[in-house]
Amino acid sequence: MTDTRTTDLAAAELVRDGSRIVRFGEACAEARAALAGDAVFDLQHLALITVDGDEAEEFLQGQLTSDVREITEQRAQQSAWCSPKGRVLTDLLVFRHDGHLLLQLPGSLLEQTLKRMRMFVLRAHATLEDASASWMRMGAIGDNTAARLRDLLGPLPENTEERRATGDVTIIRLRGQRPRYELLGNHDAIVKLWNACREVAVAAGAGTWELLDIEAGVASIGPATSDTFVPQMINLDRIGGVSFTKGCYVGQEIVARTQHLGSIKRRMYRAHWSGGSPVGPGDRLNTSADPASAKAQVVNAQALPDGGFAVLAVMPIEIAGDLSGRGAASGGGSQLTLGTLPYTLEDQNG
Repeated sequence: MTDTRTTDLAAAELVRDGSRIVRFGEACAEARAALAGDAVFDLQHLALITVDGDEAEEFLQGQLTSDVREITEQRAQQSAWCSPKGRVLTDLLVFRHDGHLLLQLPGSLLEQTLKRMRMFVLRAHATLEDASASWMRMGAIGDNTAARLRDLLGPLPENTEERRATGDVTIIRLRGQRPRYELLGNHDAIVKLWNACREVAVAAGAGTWELLDIEAGVASIGPATSDTFVPQMINLDRIGGVSFTKGCYVGQEIVARTQHLGSIKRRMYRAHWSGGSPVGPGDRLNTSADPASAKAQVVNAQALPDGGFAVLAVMPIEIAGDLSGRGAASGGGSQLTLGTLPYTLEDQNG
């Protein structure tokens, strides 16, 4: 995509981090458009792995936390790949296209995931290949943008994780407080959609896309947090990313024991951090004015247009209960204030 959008890519404020476009212009303008207006997103920072072969589904069924058998041409699925100790190595969006199974994951974890997952293939009739260069990817949000896409593609998916294919384009509706879409396809098809949507939407980068994930309560695991949390700690079980009935997979014994013994002691919460210094994945935030207090561990964080940071943070359940009761906790002159998630954490201990 990046060799054709010359107007956008020539923007004076374009900020890159390697191949990742962090933002196209002014960060606050991108965030405001994403949260309340219209925006389109470059998603080339996300990677794709194709899993093919007669035993591709069976292989993934023994690797991922979700029930891969439930993935159809019409339904994508949140999932994760864990270590034998039940810790999430990477989060995944899994879907089918034209007979292939595809795993979407953060590009920063592609190389190590592909190398390590191939070690588990053994004699299974399955192959794993990096397909990132074969697909262009963009995101979209906003009423005007959706209307433009309908004009060009026809009906859009109506339900979360619903997938539709039209012509050369795959459309997946993602979780979000407003309808949000990912579009995948060949170069020409996606560039055409990008240019059409840019007439009504602000161009935004990876940072603002992550802000929408935070609003949706969906964790994005990166190098700083890989192999840190069991799936329940990042609420993957609350968004359909864990099956407790499918049978064995890597790390399943730990994940199941955590669930059935009622030993989920920490959960992920959405919060606002008022600190002036940037925070990021893996950082720890005080949950009271006492420097020795229990801390919340940041999973994802992005700056908000009106100040502070939107945060997904894992913390002890009892600490979160205390914060909810008094509204905020202060530490080092800053405040961590809990927000609400768009899904429930009720019966979280069993």
